[in-house]
This record gives sequence, C-alpha cells and structure tokens, in this order.
Amino acid sequence: MPPPRDKDVLLEARNVSAMLLPTTPGMPSIPVIVLELEDGREFTLYNVPYEIIVAINKLRSDEEFRLGERESIFEVLVDFRDSMKGIGEIIEHVIIDEIDYRTSLYTAKVFFNLGGISMTRKMIPSHAIFLALLYNRPIYVSKSLVDQQEEFEHSLRSEGEEWDEEEE
Repeated sequence: MPPPRDKDVLLEARNVSAMLLPTTPGMPSIPVIVLELEDGREFTLYNVPYEIIVAINKLRSDEEFRLGERESIFEVLVDFRDSMKGIGEIIEHVIIDEIDYRTSLYTAKVFFNLGGISMTRKMIPSHAIFLALLYNRPIYVSKSLVDQQEEFEHSLRSEGEEWDEEEE
C-alpha cells in the first residue's frame, strides 16, 4: 500500500542505479545511488558505502566490482534473502524525507507492518534502499528534498561558470 500523500508530495522511484561516478584523473571514484523518479527527475545519494553499491549490483546480477575475496553482510543478505523472506513480508515501503543541515546527511524511514501494528525505523538511506530492493518494496523521495538538491546543484554549476569566466 502506498504511503498517504500529504502536504509534501512523495515521488516514487521507478529505477535505481548504483555505480561509481568517475571524477578527475587521479582522484577516487564516488560511489552513488541514483533514483529515477516518477516525474522524470533524479535524486542522487553521494558517497554511499561501497559495500552497498557492490550488493545492489550483485542483487541485479550486474557486473560485480569488489576488492578482494571477502564479502560484506549486504552481499550475504542477497544470497540468503529467500531464507529471510519474513523480513520482506513486513516491510511496506521506504521514504527518504529528511536532511540534517548540520551534517548534510539524509535520513530514510522504513515502514513495517507487524500484523496490524505499524512501526517506523529511521535508517541510513542507502541501507533502506538496499532493503527495499532486496524485497521489491517501493521507495519514495520527498519532492521538497529533490527540489532542494536541484537548486543546490544549479547554484554549484552557476558558481563554477562564474569562476571559469573570471579565469579567462
């Protein structure tokens, strides 16, 4: 069941990509999760744990990229998800709807239905997204967060263009 729509519009993620974003030569790649939203926009989570990127790609059977032979707990969960399907049955949906402006970190809420008792847990967004993908549950993002991210990225591009003009 989708979450109730209130004053803050929630946008459903139609597609989720987990990848390493290339940077300038000599700099490390940035692990990101990109949510393609129902209104055609994207919401990007930067600097997510590398292990989540690996696990999401393993879940999707995409080409795996990892360091060494050791697996993370997230990869093990992918392998044993059918044995733990009870967890998936109680997850309703995930909503990314908060940002802490002091730390610039987002927060997600995972909604559970425990046989008529509702429970909400605040989680790291990349971990909540992984859980939703693991059990094929919907993921929503607050429209106001998407708007804020777009405004911030636009201001960064504008500042970069101004800086480039000053160099010439």
